[in-house]
Amino acid sequence: MDLLLITNDVTKTSPLVSAAEQAGWCTVGTLGVAEAIGNSVRRVQPHAIMVVADTISPQLLAQLQAITGNLPLPVVLLTQDREQKTIHAAVQAGVTSYVVDCADPGRIGALLNVACVRFEEIQKIRQELSETKNVLAERKYVEKAKGIIMRQKNMSEDNAYQSLRKLAMDRNKRLGDIAQEIIMAADILV
Repeated sequence: MDLLLITNDVTKTSPLVSAAEQAGWCTVGTLGVAEAIGNSVRRVQPHAIMVVADTISPQLLAQLQAITGNLPLPVVLLTQDREQKTIHAAVQAGVTSYVVDCADPGRIGALLNVACVRFEEIQKIRQELSETKNVLAERKYVEKAKGIIMRQKNMSEDNAYQSLRKLAMDRNKRLGDIAQEIIMAADILV
């Protein structure tokens, strides 16, 4: 697994890099916290990012948020910064694991693995949420289309639904897609 290291002090990271490599990670690059991180992430496409910085700047968090918004991946942040608002901002920026005072390099492999597992779970939850929102939106379209059919054809709700289903089957389309087409057609005709 490829790891991109971001740090404000390269001299402190040598034991961490060694520990990560012993845990099966390959460091594909080391960047300073003041560098433009986004281009490097897109170029090397690591499996995870590890940030080692005593304090966390708003600029670093903004860069992390831009990265995780475009290319979601696990981010482990090792710091001395205990401020609650910084922790909150880091989580909002997409940091998967925020670790304070990690002086034991032996924990790095486990921290990276936990971050990856947590990241995968978060991605599953986001996918489920997106699917649920789509199902609810589709239901709204079906209900609205049924209402249009009921008014136009003077049908009962059940007959309007059956008509909508038959139309979807005849055209080999999803019920929600047919419902949207009916709504758009009704908007054009009105």
